[in-house]
Amino acid sequence: MTGPQPGFVVNAGRRAKALKIRTVLEEATGGSSAGRRLLDVGTGNGQIAQILGQTCDVISIDPRDQRQAAIGYRYVRAGTALPFADASFDLAVSNHVIEHLDDAASHLDELARVVRSGGLVYLATPNRLWPWEVHYRVWLLHWLPQSLFERALRLLGRYREPLHLLSLRQLRTFCDEHFDLTDYAPRITRWPARYHLEVPSWIGACLAALPLSIYRLFADGLPTLVVVLRRR
Repeated sequence: MTGPQPGFVVNAGRRAKALKIRTVLEEATGGSSAGRRLLDVGTGNGQIAQILGQTCDVISIDPRDQRQAAIGYRYVRAGTALPFADASFDLAVSNHVIEHLDDAASHLDELARVVRSGGLVYLATPNRLWPWEVHYRVWLLHWLPQSLFERALRLLGRYREPLHLLSLRQLRTFCDEHFDLTDYAPRITRWPARYHLEVPSWIGACLAALPLSIYRLFADGLPTLVVVLRRR
């Protein structure tokens, strides 16, 4: 799920991301996620799986073993075809994985297959409509068609691996067959501290002063898409 080196494996801020994921899932389930069976797609250094494993029964998958934290969860070497039976999990996490895959629809089909009816998937990915592309650290180039985007990166000497960014509208289309989608990005933007994001207190106060409806109005343009998918 993470690309071959050199790639985009990120270790910084993994604890905060794990706590954000756990908070979102607890809100979405209406309480604690303790004891639920959770699939973590894209192990990376293992810290997110380890923290989620403090409350859930976690299996984490990745085609490459790059773990630095390996306690508190079970690791399985696997790629996009998930080696699990139908309806095996209560919860799943796909955190900044889908943009690295050639086939977003197949990824969501597999998640829908292994998550039980009524189960939840936490999915986060960069928003293609945001003008700054965080992986390659360039402005606007990712708005080009895929082939031109990659050609421009090669000309700049920056190309490392394919990147398939999605807009919120595109993500909704991919999810529509199997899932009901709830967009959490507006509330995370309004209350960042609640979701373990560090911002200066004055910025937090300014963000909280705006009604949630404003953030929902501009949800298509927020920098990161964070959604919870409920399996029908």
